[in-house]
Amino acid sequence: MNDNLPVAAFGHFVMKVQDIDISYQFYTKLGLRPFGMFPDLAIIELRGGTHILLFSKNDELASSLSSSHIGQLGQRGAFNEQLDLMIDGKSRSDLELYRATLMEKGLSVDAIAQDQFFGHDYFQLVDPDGNGVTVYTSHTE
Repeated sequence: MNDNLPVAAFGHFVMKVQDIDISYQFYTKLGLRPFGMFPDLAIIELRGGTHILLFSKNDELASSLSSSHIGQLGQRGAFNEQLDLMIDGKSRSDLELYRATLMEKGLSVDAIAQDQFFGHDYFQLVDPDGNGVTVYTSHTE
């Protein structure tokens, strides 16, 4: 057992979306691992085994789930949810390359911020449901 690892890890994040297939395609374009499409659910895997569970906003189960808000910078604008992602690269040029790859895939992304957030370079984009997504460089340790 590694004493440096936390006792608990983030397992799942539930997102309620208008169109499961469109959101599934969007998040896989970000480079997240497609895990599976099911009749009322899609699952996408992040690094480390954490999953995003995509449910339809009109689904009975999704309606019973309370809204969640995550994100280091808090609510900005009229976002429904805020999801923060961290790339493997640590430099601004790594982030520029990742951002260019997303634009080549047809995604609309903001410019990389001029300032840093606790040592991280970052940029933002919005998913098909109006959820905010901020993409950061990795920890510089």
